[in-house]
Amino acid sequence: MQNTFMAVAMDLPDETSPYNPIHPRDKQDVAFRLSLGARAVAYGEQDVAFRGPFPSQILSTPKYLEVAYDQEVSVTSSENIFEICCSKSESPWDPKARWVPAPIMQWGLTTVQLSTSLCSPTEQVAALRYAWRDWPCDFKACPIYSACKILPGPPFISTNLQPKDDGK
Repeated sequence: MQNTFMAVAMDLPDETSPYNPIHPRDKQDVAFRLSLGARAVAYGEQDVAFRGPFPSQILSTPKYLEVAYDQEVSVTSSENIFEICCSKSESPWDPKARWVPAPIMQWGLTTVQLSTSLCSPTEQVAALRYAWRDWPCDFKACPIYSACKILPGPPFISTNLQPKDDGK
């Protein structure tokens, strides 16, 4: 939708909040992130980053996935924040499909490479998801942030995996 914005706050849990952990008491970080969106969208300020990194392309090989982001990223290693769907029918909706961790293998300025080794040789990677759980990150400790380390990448799920052409 045009002229809208949101603030991702999945990295601001408050385990001891009397209002439940999904309603944190730390409002300053949420307000700051919302103010960035207001400055960029409502007031039209140029060069104000207000969104965390979002995948622009996901390339697939038999051994790994390469996630390309729409901006530079700051990455911290993780074994389980990304998950892949292993399926014999190439469908994540197959009842026999299973979601397994896809550890971060390496990263660059705008890319993250994920292992697909937990799928068996008879299975295809049918989908990828990131931070797809109730409490995905500890306080300000998600694995994917904007280069300035302020804006977290939002949760996502994608079945749009493209084969990677290695130029062979």
